Amino acid sequence: METRTNDSYVFTPSNAGEFTTRVLENIHLSTRYYLLRLARPANFVEPLAGQFVHVMVPSPGATAGERFFLRRPFSIHDCTRDFLDLVIVEVGAGSSALRRLRAGDTAHFYGPLGHSYPVLSGKKVLAIGGGVGLAPLYFYGFRAPGGLGENYRLLYGARTREDLFLDHVPLERPGVVLSTDDGSHGFKGNVVQLAARELERESADAIFTCGPTIMMRAAQKLAEKHGIAHYASLENRMGCALGACRACVVPTTLGGPSPYRTVCHDGPVFDASVLVWDELPIP
Repeated sequence: METRTNDSYVFTPSNAGEFTTRVLENIHLSTRYYLLRLARPANFVEPLAGQFVHVMVPSPGATAGERFFLRRPFSIHDCTRDFLDLVIVEVGAGSSALRRLRAGDTAHFYGPLGHSYPVLSGKKVLAIGGGVGLAPLYFYGFRAPGGLGENYRLLYGARTREDLFLDHVPLERPGVVLSTDDGSHGFKGNVVQLAARELERESADAIFTCGPTIMMRAAQKLAEKHGIAHYASLENRMGCALGACRACVVPTTLGGPSPYRTVCHDGPVFDASVLVWDELPIP
């Protein structure tokens, strides 16, 4: 929703809020990944699969040169009446600082934000995920309304068995097929190769993806080959997460004053057919 104040536009999602809550757990998933579990604030609305929260990075006692001024966006992996789960990969100083949070610490975030995956009732959906891209696809299929049932297949790929998080995330269940690059668990190869095999076995009405840009670009080619709709959730660096700073724009084939769209405000879920894949940034 866009509201006008003093002749300037302020982007304010109608159901988002600013929240302060407690850290319940910070669970080590693998060498690089962890799951940050936050107490769900009382007024946090029911999120949709594909939406995200913008989390403040703690800077306790930091000098001016060490403070984190920008928040970090994370897709919602799970949400119950009691908690909110975020899957985070440690890639820099900000994610490392979040990794050091412990039960009882305070966390601040804004959300839920962004556009979600469409709810395709009665349609066959093939979801393809890699890395932290597991989060919204897991949420769609196994928690949020719309994805449950035999029409939803989730394919998830990782480098090795360790990055499948099997000790903490219940992935070995009907409808889920796993792959590893080194063949240490499940299908040997990348997850798009697995998707190609699965589509030969059974067709789908739509493909959902989230993960590395290279993976989703390959999935778009697969979707075009089979004539299947493809909805992709992009992962980009963000500043405000409200569409105002324009830091996360991506090129599209859409009309209007500009072909560029913001991942935070116009996405993160896009119809993949309108994205200019060869020009997308690789986070």
